[in-house]
Amino acid sequence: MEAPIKEDATKVWLRKNENYTNNRKKYLSIFNNYYDTKIKEENFLDAAKILDVVGTKLSYHYDYDSAFLNTINNFNKKYRHNVPALKTTFVDSYLANYYYDKGDFKKSCNYFKNITLLEPNDYKSCYEIARAYYELSYVYFGMGKQNLSLEANQKSLEYFNKIGDIDGLGSVYSNYANIYKAIGDKKRAIENADKAIKAFKSIDNIYDTYMGLYNKISVYDYVQDSRKTPLIDSTYQAFKASKYESDILKIAIYDFKVENLLRENKLIEAKEILDELKPIVEKVDSDNWMQDYKATLVQYEIKNNPNHSNIEAIKKAIPILKDNEQYEKADLFYSVLKKHAIQNNDFKNALKYEEEKQIIGDSLGNIATRGKIVELETIYQTEKKEQEIALQKTTILNKNTTIALLASLFLGLFLTVVIYITRQKQKKLRLEKQNAQVYTKQLLEKTEEERKRIASDLHDSVSHELLGLKNLFEEKNDITNNKIDSIINDIRIISRNLHPIMFDKIGLKSSIEQLVERAQSVNDFMVTADIDYNNSLSTNDELQVYRIIQEALSNIIKYANAVAAKITVLEKNNIIYIEIKDNGIGFNVSETLNGSNAFGLHNIIERSRVIGGQAKIVSDKNGTIITIEIKKT
Repeated sequence: MEAPIKEDATKVWLRKNENYTNNRKKYLSIFNNYYDTKIKEENFLDAAKILDVVGTKLSYHYDYDSAFLNTINNFNKKYRHNVPALKTTFVDSYLANYYYDKGDFKKSCNYFKNITLLEPNDYKSCYEIARAYYELSYVYFGMGKQNLSLEANQKSLEYFNKIGDIDGLGSVYSNYANIYKAIGDKKRAIENADKAIKAFKSIDNIYDTYMGLYNKISVYDYVQDSRKTPLIDSTYQAFKASKYESDILKIAIYDFKVENLLRENKLIEAKEILDELKPIVEKVDSDNWMQDYKATLVQYEIKNNPNHSNIEAIKKAIPILKDNEQYEKADLFYSVLKKHAIQNNDFKNALKYEEEKQIIGDSLGNIATRGKIVELETIYQTEKKEQEIALQKTTILNKNTTIALLASLFLGLFLTVVIYITRQKQKKLRLEKQNAQVYTKQLLEKTEEERKRIASDLHDSVSHELLGLKNLFEEKNDITNNKIDSIINDIRIISRNLHPIMFDKIGLKSSIEQLVERAQSVNDFMVTADIDYNNSLSTNDELQVYRIIQEALSNIIKYANAVAAKITVLEKNNIIYIEIKDNGIGFNVSETLNGSNAFGLHNIIERSRVIGGQAKIVSDKNGTIITIEIKKT
């Protein structure tokens, strides 16, 4: 791992989330001063970097400050052209999220598309493009454009797979859950929701784990699964017990909890939660979450007093939602209107709202039967003309049978096409991954051959020449001899680091033991090795294992402030298990891997992948553990 580049104190301060949450006004003031200074210095790259940091933070907190928005727009118009395109994707990302929150999905799409048109050239740019495809997929989903949503999500999956970003893959699985939910594939929707939760849990991402649970509840809600109610209760209790601080999670989870309480007629408890949420929703100041809160509040009012509920605001919002193609939100609002109509025994309007809801459902991609329309139609016609019920039921039943058959045929055809396209893309992705793996392996092998040649030249030529030079001195000069001995020793160390000269003869186990012995003698550092290995790998693969351990040990010595480390190599059945463990200060794995100075860690991950293994890095204040499992071929 390379030594981190020192950033100036102000930039470091602005990166810390607690500085924003503790005093937002001070945070933005310090940002503005720093940014203005960089603009005056015409240091546009640093100005862009700090805009990226602060813009990401504000978007995360749904804080679309008007002054900051003006700063972004001003930078976009006047200075953006001075900075490479891949360094300014934050502009499009911030504006896309801003317009999404304000309900303008079309503008949001256009800004996300700007990012996806770029070609990545490093880890960060690849991440930004993957993220843009993910966000674009989510916007398309809300607009009911499931074919475009599926395409964008697949591209996001490809990019996140390239960089091995577990957090990003979890987000992609969440999108798949939404897409399958919309087209009525309940099984796949729930499977992908579970995959998302599992991915987020594996990297201890608490926020997105709860968002994954929220997404799974939404799937249950949409497909009317009875498991929705207990999942809401268990998620609510777990979130409260965790004492995790997040306004957005509180709004999302508590909103569903209120629905449960209303279903159980626990109006007092529901009102208490709504009152608790009100100042939080106002503080967050997000149009998106405010609409959800208002919808839940109206549902409470309908239960509490159907004749005095504020239903007009919901009615007025629907045309705007439909104009902006916010079909998922419109579906929610029609559900609220239908509940209000049923509560007031207004079955005529209840029928109308259900029909509108079904149209919205089709816009979202859901090809469903019209059972609920039949039910409401029957109740409404009973109030009007009881004598016509039998004839109407027969007519509607025949029509629904035809619709159901056509819908099933269309759904089957659609899913077949989707599955075929998805499998073709997955096949292409696998081939690309295999080709990249072969290329990387060949590159590493060529690198090792060149290292071996240089090491041999240093050892056999330069070192021998120096020994000959030492013997030519007629006068025995201790100072000269000591200096030449020191140079010879340095050359031997360089040669050993380039390539362990005896590696081909003594093998992996003895080479690791020598590496451990040198690390202890040179660095006054305790390292132990527990090796149970039967030489089952090829020499080239063994060399990659040696390089992984060498890189990990070097990182521990340079950065961990550890007093001890242990290396374990265990061969059991068809698995070779490697563990490098230290008792150092640890580090934030996700943050470090996403940074620009994590070459050493990526080197470990890539070398592991080349020899058919998978590296897992876990770190906290008690130390770091790197584990690698290699399947023998």
